[in-house]
Amino acid sequence: MRRAGVLLLIAVCTGCTRAFWRTDADRETYPIVAERAAEAGFATDRLALDPPPQSRLADPTSPDTPPKPPDDPVAAAHMARPNGMHGALGWRKHGEMDLIEPPGWERSLPLGPDGRLTLSAGRAFELALLHSREYQTQLEQLYLSALALTLNRFEFQTRWFLRNATDYVSAAGGTPGETSTFRTVSNLGFQRSFAAGGQLLVDFANSFVLEYLGKSRTGVSSTFVVNFVQPLLRNAGRKVRLEQLTQAERDVLYAAREFYRFRKQFWASVTTLDGGYLSLLLQVQTIRNAESNRAGQDQNLRLHEELFAGGKKSIVEVDQVFQNALLARLNVTTTEANLQTSLDQYKVRLGVPPRVPVTLDDSVLRPFVLVEPMLEVLRNEVEDYQKARNRDIDTPPRLDDLRQQYVEFDTLAGRVEPFVAAVAAELADWGQNLPPGNDDPARRARETYGQFSETFPETAGDLGRIRGAARTDAARLAEWSEGPARAARVGLTGGLGAATADAMQSRGGWDALVVHTRKLLTLTDTITAVQTLVRINRITLPPITWTEADGLAYAKANRLDLQTAQAAVTDAWRKMWVAANALRSDLNLVADAQFGTGVEPRNAFDFAADANRFRVGVQFDGPLNRKAERNAYRASQIAYQQARRAYMALSDQVEQSVRADLRNLDLTRVNFEIARLRVVSAARQLEGARQQLLRPQKGEADASTINVLNALNALLDARNALAAGYISFEQLRVQLLLDLEALTLDPRGYPIDERRPDFAGDRPAGADPAARLLLPPR
Repeated sequence: MRRAGVLLLIAVCTGCTRAFWRTDADRETYPIVAERAAEAGFATDRLALDPPPQSRLADPTSPDTPPKPPDDPVAAAHMARPNGMHGALGWRKHGEMDLIEPPGWERSLPLGPDGRLTLSAGRAFELALLHSREYQTQLEQLYLSALALTLNRFEFQTRWFLRNATDYVSAAGGTPGETSTFRTVSNLGFQRSFAAGGQLLVDFANSFVLEYLGKSRTGVSSTFVVNFVQPLLRNAGRKVRLEQLTQAERDVLYAAREFYRFRKQFWASVTTLDGGYLSLLLQVQTIRNAESNRAGQDQNLRLHEELFAGGKKSIVEVDQVFQNALLARLNVTTTEANLQTSLDQYKVRLGVPPRVPVTLDDSVLRPFVLVEPMLEVLRNEVEDYQKARNRDIDTPPRLDDLRQQYVEFDTLAGRVEPFVAAVAAELADWGQNLPPGNDDPARRARETYGQFSETFPETAGDLGRIRGAARTDAARLAEWSEGPARAARVGLTGGLGAATADAMQSRGGWDALVVHTRKLLTLTDTITAVQTLVRINRITLPPITWTEADGLAYAKANRLDLQTAQAAVTDAWRKMWVAANALRSDLNLVADAQFGTGVEPRNAFDFAADANRFRVGVQFDGPLNRKAERNAYRASQIAYQQARRAYMALSDQVEQSVRADLRNLDLTRVNFEIARLRVVSAARQLEGARQQLLRPQKGEADASTINVLNALNALLDARNALAAGYISFEQLRVQLLLDLEALTLDPRGYPIDERRPDFAGDRPAGADPAARLLLPPR
């Protein structure tokens, strides 16, 4: 029994552990957060403040007794000896650690065999959920708002108290009248606040007094007090007394709505909006366009250097082309550096150190591969083959070499054949998915398809005829080289001799091969142009079904921040009534009862009737000095009007945002269609300028160099505009959903896309949830 009493005394003196109070706070706060989250209209599978163990933000140490973190060496001196005094010595009793970040967290990163982190939109969002400091801070703000509410709720609960005061008093020491007194007073009771403003206090006080060194005596007395105060005018009624609790309850709802909107914005900012994953992909496409332009500029430079060597171009024109080639190389370097800078910023947003190397999954950019890379390689090989034949213009090759060149030509022509079939299949597939409607882009697409569907089927026949004619000419060369046939043909040359006859035959075979090569290159260019036009026209933007009227009505009914602003008007109105109550007089009903143990009690509970006391009365304080309350009341009226104006301003801002989103979407769609036509037009201009460069027309001013340079720059601008329009449209579409509050999230924080009705719950294995709102290839 004595041991139990000692343990009870220690527990009372020391209180509960830190872990108890932490878990007690969580136990009371998390249900509030979950309840308000449901009221705000969202569900989440993570409300706990503690990040997952694999997060960079995780703390592997004890949350209640963490070891001392590493300190700044200069600041540590002021901790060891503040103002020259010895500092506390107990800081290290729980140990020390060398790092603030959890050691080894980087091992949880899904690095590839090359040590690089491959990022898709979905994987980037997963990393952000794990490591983002911004997300963790917003979650903590929601928790803190609910934590504050627990204190407001506690105010209306029974609040117990246990107090003790013990002292020893010595008086008149060293004199005959010296006394020493030992006194201990204990209080046990509770307080209770009522919704109407009443306050109840119940207190049991016990006093034990021991006097010695004089006339020794012992005294024990107890008092039981009950006190009740009920305001009747000022501070009376539920309007006033419940105001703080009411506001705290509503504030948690506002915080939950704010957190839900943050989660939507967080997903969009990581995956789609400016500075997010789509913006990085736009920079990747810009680099590709710049590299394509650099290749075109380098090819143009080589061509001008050959023409200069032949005396067909001046050094000034070569220098112009050289300068543009240098600028193209600089543009590639600049865009690559800009991408690396953006990547570092993006990694910081995800919570990943910039030093981690990453690779971007660029599958979203697949529609911008306008020409198959292997077809481009083949086209360049045909062009190189043509240049090699043109170098033989002065001295045709020997018959044996020419026969080998015909073999190489037939091999090139055979490699072109599969691309004819592939482009024909793409053309047929495009025809089955032509856009409906009678607007200009849809009508133009149907006209382009009709033109190609009539002319392109002949391409296969043209290729067969070119290849067949080349094989016939190659067979003639073989016949010419054979013994008796060759001798007969030499005789037909009029006795010019075998060498001269071979030379004549080689010239004829070479001339025919040059013609075949030019036709094959033209055919390859046709295949490339058709594939480019088909793929450009297959890049489509999704339809926007929202009208302005529907969008405004939906936003007004569903915008969470607008709902909070509307509730804030009621909050300000309510506070105005509370402030008005403070202008009234103080009129309080007071009642108390006290029970005592008398003068010489036998024990602590020996209450005597002569020690009892009862009191009932009123307390009044007239409103003669209410200037501070007057000012507060007037300020509350102004705050109410400000809240009304803030709601109206936000309502107008919502309308402005929705209207601007719809307007910008229409404008971006028009710009996208124009960029599509600009790419086609610039490609045609470039091809025409190159033909003019190679075969200038007589009597015309030679502006072919400038035309080629202008066409290259125009093609680069058009390709950049096409990619920017494609990405911008998706960013604007997601922004519209945010402004409408039409973006719904699943518990993991991914959007449930209205364009994907097959998604209705858990994510499919291996799927990229963030890609649902990215523009799909059409």
